[in-house]
Parts: sequence; C-alpha cells; structure tokens
Amino acid sequence: MTDVNNFAIIVSEDIKNKSSQHEKDMLRLPENHERWRSCLIDIIETVSNKISELDSDILSLRESYSDFVSDPAAGLEDQKEKSKRFRFYAEKRLAEVDRLISLGKSDDRSLSLATFLREAISTHKKIVTDSGSPSAADTALWSTLDGEWKF
Repeated sequence: MTDVNNFAIIVSEDIKNKSSQHEKDMLRLPENHERWRSCLIDIIETVSNKISELDSDILSLRESYSDFVSDPAAGLEDQKEKSKRFRFYAEKRLAEVDRLISLGKSDDRSLSLATFLREAISTHKKIVTDSGSPSAADTALWSTLDGEWKF
C-alpha cells in the first residue's frame, strides 16, 4: 500500500472530487476502509482547528480595524467558507465509509471486480515468488497493488 502521506493526498483529492477512478476504487476496497476513515477523521479535525483559528483571526482583525470602510477580514472570510465547504464534503465521505464499514461490503458491483483482481494479483505474486524469479512484467503487475503503474 502507499505510504501515509500519499494515502492522505489521495483521500484529500477524493474529497475535492479530483481523484482518478483507480484511486476512488482503491479507497473503497474493504481492506482500506479503516485507514480511509482514520484519515478522514484527521482531516476533519485539522480543518475544524483551522476554522477556529480563522474565526479568531477574523475577530481580531475586525476589532483592530473597526474604522475601515471595507471588511479587513474579507480574505480570511473567504478562506473560512472554503474550509467549511471542504469539511462538509469530508464529513460526507466519512458517512460513506462508515456506511461501507457497517454493511461490511461495498454496494458497488464494479468494486467486487477490483477485489477479485487484487486477490488474483496477490495469488500470482505468491505463486511466482515461490516457484522462481519474477519477470519485469510480473513486478510491474505487482506494483499495481500499491497503486503504481510501471508498465
């Protein structure tokens, strides 16, 4: 599996709806549910803390520059709204993964094929590793288990 930072980036891109179909499928594999959930909780906590800091900064700016005609904290207000929107979509993803965990399986039939292929590649890796030396094609195939394309 990919390292923690790459996984968090994939989760973040999924929240923004900018991830590839492969990345979406990888997140929704049963073996990634708990990791995905944990990452979402961390992201939501981080964004919530950022929103609290922005609230404090906005209040401070408005008190310090109360005589300004325009809002001195307008830029921070925009950041806060974007952060709130991001948190909202992260919470929607958290609800999705919680539902997947509680069901114990994915309701998307295409992901059952992804699970099947993952198991097939893992079995192939074990057979080839036990019986001899792998070819370049074998190692490229196995790298797909980590979300890497090496063909």
